[in-house]
Parts: sequence; structure tokens; C-alpha cells
Amino acid sequence: MADDGRPMGILRRSSEVVQLVAAKGPLSIAEVAEQVDMPRASVYRLTEALTQARLVEVGGDGRVRASLRCLRLSDATRGGLEEWAEARSVLDSLSDRTGQTTYLSVPVGDHALCIDWSRGRGISVLALKPGRTLPLYAGAAGRATLAFRAQPLEEYLHQAPFPLLTPHTLTTAEQLAHDVTSTRRLGHSVSDEDVTVGIGALGVPLLAPDGTLRGSLSLAGLATDIRGGQTDLVAALHASAAHLSVDA
Repeated sequence: MADDGRPMGILRRSSEVVQLVAAKGPLSIAEVAEQVDMPRASVYRLTEALTQARLVEVGGDGRVRASLRCLRLSDATRGGLEEWAEARSVLDSLSDRTGQTTYLSVPVGDHALCIDWSRGRGISVLALKPGRTLPLYAGAAGRATLAFRAQPLEEYLHQAPFPLLTPHTLTTAEQLAHDVTSTRRLGHSVSDEDVTVGIGALGVPLLAPDGTLRGSLSLAGLATDIRGGQTDLVAALHASAAHLSVDA
């Protein structure tokens, strides 16, 4: 990209790399280069700088991963959110009832940060885990956050088009504006293989009495299961969200 050598361009690319490995887990240099649309040589140089800053680590297999420092910061964030201290029982109950993996996420900048979860049955390839984030343009937690947060939508969409995660990712301003309208109308977000091929998710906002977005509750599993049971799963999400609103 033309701005790669400029300070703001370097900062933007650095943020993209850190957020990518935080959300997706360890990735090879080639995978990072493809996701952020950078030459491999540039990714090598940027990774070296981020390693020195202790924001990422490169394992013995050559894969780039979020550093322990990042994970500790996420743990500290999770531990400091006392308002969600009773959320685990709600997540466990929702997971038991639906069989899907359930998540509690909070908005952090232009991402949704997962601060707690309860594992469902038989899925080990889900991208979102505690301490990891989703961008606001992808995933049920991210897109529920985008639709219901207070910040002007236009400011975020000005950054479009966004990096493609799968062939189903919404990346353009027009696609995302339409999705936000639909999410607000329905009261929930629908993620259909837009983060990981074969995986679907649903998300609902967690709102304060004044309407301020405080977080999101989501669940994820095989896309076929999410599609087939969407009506019941959305109802379960809303019921659990109501309990969180009372308990949090």
C-alpha cells in the first residue's frame, strides 16, 4: 500500500496484525500477509518490530501469535469488569440449553473483546475465545456491537473496504450499512460463515436502561446447526440477555 512507509500507515498496519493474530490465533507469515494484504517481506519487518515491542511472539514453528503481555492485559480487563461477575452461570446455562459455545463480549475501540465463554459440544475451531477480539465488521459479537453502539456508523464505514476473512465476509460500506439496518430491525446479528468457513453465530446486544451498549451475548457452532435452529437459538439468547441485564 502507498502509505506503508508513513507513520500513520505503519501504526494502522501494526494494529491490523496484532488484532488479526489476537482474533484468529497463531498464523504463518504467509497467512498474515494474505489477510492484511501486505508483501511477505513487509510482514517480516513489521513482525520483528512488534516482537521487540512485546505485542506479538513468533513460535518455533514460525507462526505469529499474540504475546503473553496482550493476554495478561485481556485477563486484567476481564477481572476488572465486576459488573459481569455473575455472567458465567448465564453462559453455562445457555450453552447447556443450546449445545452451542456462548460468549460475553464488550466493546473495545473498533473491536468486540471476548471476556468470558462457555464451551459447547464438539467444536474446537471457533475463532473467538476469552482475550481475543473480533472486528466490528465480522462475527456475531462484532456486528451486534457495530449495530447498537453509540458511535456514528459513518465514521467506521469510512474505513471500508475491510479485509476479507472468508468468501462470505461483509467488507464494503454498503453491505455493512444494510446489515446494521437489518440487525437493528431484527434485534440480533447473524454471522453465517463470515469469520470461519463452516461456522455460524448469532448475537444480541446487552443494553443499559438508558439504551447504552454495554456488551453483547452471542453463541456459535456449526453453520448448519445455527441456520436450522435460528428461531429457537435467538429466543434463548434474548432470554439469557434479560437475565444478564438483571444480574450485571
